Amino acid sequence: MWTVENEHFTATVRASGGELVSLWHKQMRTERLWQPQAAVWNHTATQLFPVVGRLIHDGLWLDGQFWPLPAHGFLREQTFYCVDQSPDRLTLEACSTPQARKQWPRRWRVRLAFALEASGLTFQQTVINEDSRTLPYSAGWHPGFALPVASRSGWWVEFSPAVSGPFFTDNRTLKTDGSQRYVTRFALAGTSFAAGAVYFGDCQHRVIRVRAPDGTLALTLETGEQPWLALWGVPGADLLCIEPLAGTTDAPDADGQTVNKRGMQHLPAGESQTFTVRLRFAVDA
Repeated sequence: MWTVENEHFTATVRASGGELVSLWHKQMRTERLWQPQAAVWNHTATQLFPVVGRLIHDGLWLDGQFWPLPAHGFLREQTFYCVDQSPDRLTLEACSTPQARKQWPRRWRVRLAFALEASGLTFQQTVINEDSRTLPYSAGWHPGFALPVASRSGWWVEFSPAVSGPFFTDNRTLKTDGSQRYVTRFALAGTSFAAGAVYFGDCQHRVIRVRAPDGTLALTLETGEQPWLALWGVPGADLLCIEPLAGTTDAPDADGQTVNKRGMQHLPAGESQTFTVRLRFAVDA
């Protein structure tokens, strides 16, 4: 477990999964992250790799072989190691192990960087292809925020610029039907996540704002290169997950072939890709 802090925030990250387990806002004396509850959601901010969401065949075909994979991949079970730390910054890495290559046949390294700032946190997830072949993968960050979205009705999410969607999941599968509807606002109702996560597309370099029923700004999330974003919560729980994603859960008719899987990234040998998320918190939220 590692802890970094500045004048405004304290962040704690654990080695297992490189999971941010606490983001304490000193001025507000508030924990900004959801705290695990087994009956609701037993995580705080999980790392997703090399797939996002559910695989309807419980794995993917690659290199002429079937590779069993769990939902959201296996990175959240990997052990991360510290490669750099200062009072308000932390960099961790995990790499492919022989066991991991039994699940996904490529050599890779994932670097996580956490940097505290006056108004929040900047997070970077870098995927590095250490193989001699192209690395197919999806990746994402799944942070959950402690917000009274169930206790107080009328919350909403704003997108700037507009994003495509919303696309609703069914049994953890996603069908988009090629829809090109664009929205700048999504109302959070008690039934919003009754069927599961809600996806939005065209989410690169967007600003996402969460507002309380009276219009007060609760938090701002800025995306980088992530093409997708999912909102998720559990009906009746004061939890809102905002997930910037490079990939999606399976389509209901997915054939299990990596080459055909929606949202897969294809990283050439020796190259890397960084995904950035910036979190900003209002002092009166």
